[in-house]
Amino acid sequence: MLVKRLNKNFSILDKEYIAHKGIYGYSYKLKKEIEPNTFESCKIAIDNGISLECDIRNTKDNIPVLSHDNVIIHNNEKIKVNKYTYEELQNILGKKAPSKLEDVLKYNDGKVGVIVDAKEAHIFYSKYRDNLAKLLNRYSTKGEVMLQSFNPFFMLSIRGHLSNVLTGQLICRAKTILDSFRAPKSVANIYERLISLICFIARTDVINMENHSDIKWQKRTRFFISKYTNKKVKDKRKELLEKLDNTIYKGRKRLNKFADKLQLKLVKFAHELTKKPVLVFTIEKDEDFGKMEDLYIVDYIVDFSRFGVEEYISKIKKLRK
Repeated sequence: MLVKRLNKNFSILDKEYIAHKGIYGYSYKLKKEIEPNTFESCKIAIDNGISLECDIRNTKDNIPVLSHDNVIIHNNEKIKVNKYTYEELQNILGKKAPSKLEDVLKYNDGKVGVIVDAKEAHIFYSKYRDNLAKLLNRYSTKGEVMLQSFNPFFMLSIRGHLSNVLTGQLICRAKTILDSFRAPKSVANIYERLISLICFIARTDVINMENHSDIKWQKRTRFFISKYTNKKVKDKRKELLEKLDNTIYKGRKRLNKFADKLQLKLVKFAHELTKKPVLVFTIEKDEDFGKMEDLYIVDYIVDFSRFGVEEYISKIKKLRK
């Protein structure tokens, strides 16, 4: 797939199967559990010639590290990644401390494609943006590197600081700016999808679309409890939640189905208009591939961690044939 803006042929956009958070799960060969989003999970993918996706957060001293969540539970304490320097995290967490993104890129040295998912993507966080752009630019000359994010405004902000690095706009149902103002969830979903698609059409190289073959539901509520709440209050909250779920579930389901169909039509329109590639995430079931055939997909981010490390590797290699 030729990306005209870069004037370079990126093989990572040629029906590639990309390991979600690296290759992780239980390894019978190593006789231990491999954790996701770690240097070890990325190393296993690289050593087996499999392109990978990893999530990053930012430390207090602006070092991108491998971590999906900003909070790490350690000894029953919540350790926020962005509140500590990299050295402090090493001292507090020891072997559980997140690895540097730079270590993964350095070890990879152009062997496979690496997709970096910036979770902590604040448009006004200029130091984070600049440091991340410099790091990706440094290693993009040695191989194929792609940056993606859920935040379209961050992608617009960092786009001009990248050279020879692919960019992707993630689109799915997730917490949005409107959620902070207690907007209805479905309205926030549609808002996010539309603004993300508009930004994709304007700037990014790739559109990254959530797998729609299996709709995921998340309960939302404004009823909060703490560890000190008594059982009577907890039971009342549970009763209210069940009533809330039963009354709005059907309406929410219909509206979200409509949003799904609308998004697929918009993705098709965006693809036909721009001729840019589409990437889908995250595929966990074999039968999902058949449902994606008519959606202009060039790449699949897959996750077979439930089968274990060795089977994960075997399944991706079989899909390539």
